[in-house]
Parts: sequence; C-alpha cells; structure tokens
Amino acid sequence: MSNSSRMSWATPETLAAAFTEIRNDVLSRWAERVSTEISVAADLDRPVLIDTLPILYDDIAEALAPGMPRPFATSKSTLALMHGQERAQMTNYGPGDLVHELQLFRNVIFTAIKAKGVKLGMHECEIIGQSIEIATREAISGYSLVNAQMNETFIASLSHDLRNPLHVANATAQLMQLKASDPSLVNMAKRVCKKLREVDDMIQTLLDASLLKTHMKLQLHIEPFDIMVLVEEVCADIPLLGARINVVGNSVNGYWCRTSMKRVLENLLSNAQKYGDPKGIITVKVNSVEERMTMSVHNGGPPIPAQELQRLFHAFERMENVSVKGWGLGLPYVQNVAESHGGSVIADSAEERGTTFTVSVPIDARPYAVKS
Repeated sequence: MSNSSRMSWATPETLAAAFTEIRNDVLSRWAERVSTEISVAADLDRPVLIDTLPILYDDIAEALAPGMPRPFATSKSTLALMHGQERAQMTNYGPGDLVHELQLFRNVIFTAIKAKGVKLGMHECEIIGQSIEIATREAISGYSLVNAQMNETFIASLSHDLRNPLHVANATAQLMQLKASDPSLVNMAKRVCKKLREVDDMIQTLLDASLLKTHMKLQLHIEPFDIMVLVEEVCADIPLLGARINVVGNSVNGYWCRTSMKRVLENLLSNAQKYGDPKGIITVKVNSVEERMTMSVHNGGPPIPAQELQRLFHAFERMENVSVKGWGLGLPYVQNVAESHGGSVIADSAEERGTTFTVSVPIDARPYAVKS
C-alpha cells in the first residue's frame, strides 16, 4: 500500500499532535539543508543558525490550533523583523539567502507532515504558506533596516571626526582672548568659545543617541549562572505596586552578563506594570530550546497599537497617547543587550492574547559577546 493511500485528512487534534511530534525533526532537517544549500550558513554555530526558527514554528502551530487568536504566525509580532535584523548583524547572509532559508523551512514542514501520513486541507496549507510568506517579507524589511542604520553609523563617525577641528578652533579663540588688547575682540572670542562648546555638546548628544540607534554591541561581563535564580530574585525584589507575578518554566544554566540581563528583566517587568492591566497577572516564563534560552514577560491589557509595534525599539521614541513619562530608551536597551549576547528580543501584542516580550539568546553567549 502506498504512503498516499495511508494518509488521512487532518483534524485539529491530529494536526496538533503531528506538529508536536515532528518539531525537533523539522528543525534538525531544516538546519541540515540550510547548512548544505546556503554556503554562508555552513560554518555558523548552531545557536546562531537556528536563531528564532523554533519560535516561528511554535507560532505556526498556534495559528493552526482551533480557536487561537492568531490568523498567521507573525500576526502582530516582531519575530520575523528581528530574524532579518539578526541575520544582517550576525551572518554574511545576503537577501537571497534569507529568502532561501525560509523557503526551505516551508518545504521541510510540508514534507514532514506528509511523511507522518497527515493530509492537510486547503485552509491549513494557506495558513502555513501565508505565515512563511509574510515572515519572509518582514525578515527582508528587518535586514534592510540594518543596512539603513549603517548610514547612521557613518553620521556618527563623521560627527566624531568634526570634534578635531572644533577643538582647534576653540584653542585658537582662547588664545585670542589672552593676546587681544581690544575689549570688543576679547568679547567676540568669548562668544566663539561659548558657541563651540554648544556645538560640542550637540555632537556628544548625537553620538550617545547613535550608540543605541546603530545597536553597537555593549561590553559584557560574562559569567555562569542559572537564569531562573535571577528571575526569582528580580520578581521578589522589584516594587510592582501590587501587581501579581507568576514565574513558570525551568532552570537554565548558561553564560551571560548577569548585570545586564537583570536590567533587561527589570525593564520588561516595569513596562508590563506600567502599560498592562493593573489588576492582571504578569507571567515570566523561562525555557530552553536548541541551545538557546528564552525568557518572556507577558501581561494582559490594551495591546500595543499596530503602528507603534514596528518602532518600539527605536531610541527616543515612545508610544503615543500614553501618560507614562520617559526617554524611550528602555526597550532599545533591552534589544541592545539581547543582540550583544548574540540574540534578539521579540514583541508580540494583540487584544486577544495580551502582550509578550521574548528575549532569545544562546545558552553560551561567550563566543558572541564583546568582553569587558
């Protein structure tokens, strides 16, 4: 009897079970094909290669589940955008390589489902296909955004170089003050010095902003510790004004910067308390998959507006129509810490499922971090 004759139409229950059973096989087969067919991926370490694909797979499974409020995998999520950014920053991928690996991901999923003897209906095929098609477009957008930020790096470098002639001009103006006998000339020299100091202050502000906007890696003090211990410590100590926290997941021992990861969690918990349902429960979840650690913070309440979601991680930008004051540097800092560990942070927000920020980093960040 042929394999096709043994296939049966998928019910929600059989499809969910099949997706769970083939998960690890899909990821392994995909990694093998990518390493073989995409030359620049051949030498990537496993945590960098696998990146956010396990989360994308789980989100596809969620979109396929009955009654789940997710029409496709990346609905109201920055997952694919961040995947494209991480490929641009951590690898030698070109845009074609990024498209190729996601096409392979789609093909491996369909092949694995067929091998399980499960026949997909048109609706299920459309969800999987549309999820990966949209993820591809968003990943390319993220990839392009990193290239655009290179222009900002150029501006930052140019601004830095401008300081040399400014310092020469300032020294000259100070010398004029000492040697000039005409009081009006002395006053003019003082005004020049004052204006040069103002310009120097403006350049410093620009350089500080560029550090966050160009996502230059932070210097980290990497050490071994259990992330769950840190989570429990922060959740016990942070003043959340009556908000309840639920910690779930498992201990994950790895190599990260404890100080910066603590600030990341404090930022995410603070945002959950500020913007989420004041009477709701904040859930912190820790897990590990494919040599990566994921730490997520979830809260209920109003979702992040769709027009705000794509610019959450831009420095000095905050959500509109909110009363919470701030510089808008918290989430850009969270992203910078994650990327400095060789990882990324994903925002997922919708009215039906609340808001979740997920930090995904290699369990051993030592090979990817700039040491302090």
